[in-house]
Amino acid sequence: MDFTITSGQILWFLGFIGAMWTTYKIYKELRRPNDDKIKMLLEHAEMLENLDKRLQAIETTDKLQLQGLLVAINHDIMGNGIEQLKEYRSVIQEYLINK
Repeated sequence: MDFTITSGQILWFLGFIGAMWTTYKIYKELRRPNDDKIKMLLEHAEMLENLDKRLQAIETTDKLQLQGLLVAINHDIMGNGIEQLKEYRSVIQEYLINK
């Protein structure tokens, strides 16, 4: 039994490969906007997470500053409370060292 390949079969095979390649390219182009949006969404989520961490650090620092001002005001009003000032100074120093 002879096995022959005709030029029509070769053209059909090449046309089939071309059609598959074109279909793949079209599918890839159709998916690109969705993939880009997903990538952008993940980047924004990461940025929001980093900003949230920074905001929490700023809030902690602000809270320590306000507590220090409150201790200083109490000291000015009453004239005593040096122990409280010393205690709070060590709290602020620990925060700054660990920051």
